[in-house]
Amino acid sequence: MDVIFQSCVPKRTLDKVMFVYMLLLVHNVVFYLCYIVLPWRRDTLGTSDLTVYLCKAWILFLYVNIIGGIWKVMLVSTTTRGVILPSTLKPGWFYCYHCETNAPPRSFHCGICNICVLKRDHHCIYTGRCIGYYNYRYYLTLLMYCLLLAIFTSSISLSLAWEMLGEFSAYNLAGFVFPLVMFVVGVFDFYKTYVVLISFVCTLFSLMLSGLAIWHTKHVRHNMTAHERLQGNQSYDLGLTENLRQIFGQKWRVSWISPFISSPLPGGGLEFPTKESYESPKDL
Repeated sequence: MDVIFQSCVPKRTLDKVMFVYMLLLVHNVVFYLCYIVLPWRRDTLGTSDLTVYLCKAWILFLYVNIIGGIWKVMLVSTTTRGVILPSTLKPGWFYCYHCETNAPPRSFHCGICNICVLKRDHHCIYTGRCIGYYNYRYYLTLLMYCLLLAIFTSSISLSLAWEMLGEFSAYNLAGFVFPLVMFVVGVFDFYKTYVVLISFVCTLFSLMLSGLAIWHTKHVRHNMTAHERLQGNQSYDLGLTENLRQIFGQKWRVSWISPFISSPLPGGGLEFPTKESYESPKDL
């Protein structure tokens, strides 16, 4: 258990800080929704108890999948560590001088993790893990549910934040964007600062995560990594259906719903079919 725990702890200071920040933000958002926003909407706006219960069930669903996604991204290894690699350089492979071993196609050496990562996309600072072949599916699920939580929180909490701020004006807009400054100078009390801050952060994250989701949509659509995108390499684009299977596994139709759904990937991260060599079974 200690070995698993140590392997999951982010190594870089920035990764540790961002990981703690993410956990604190997620839990504060859930607390904010369940104990501040929903009671306010019920007591002030007349939201029915049934709607409140349904909202809490939705929040619980998002929370479980976000925490599960974080755990899966961090726990599932997508590096070449423990993988038996050939001693001779095979076609399409390359020699990694950092790892001093042959590395498979689409792998990339991460200077932060200090190891080659299978089908590496990028290094995620919020989990301290490289996103690659085995955990890309979990990263996408995590991204999706974080985006949904941010949008949901922003949509139902902005009315509360602006009720506390007052009518729309340049001054109140500045208070919405810089609530901590208002707290430091004594304009906002702690409660008002907390409400406005969470609402603003979720609005900001809604925009940021939307952009990130759009960015990764192209990766999924064309079965490419960030490195391949920068090179304009679409040689692994096998068509939408097969691309989804390559990323989300054999149960790709449902595996995106939850990180807890088992969905084996079609390969081992060492060899990948290309557009030229691939033939869809339906065309045989």
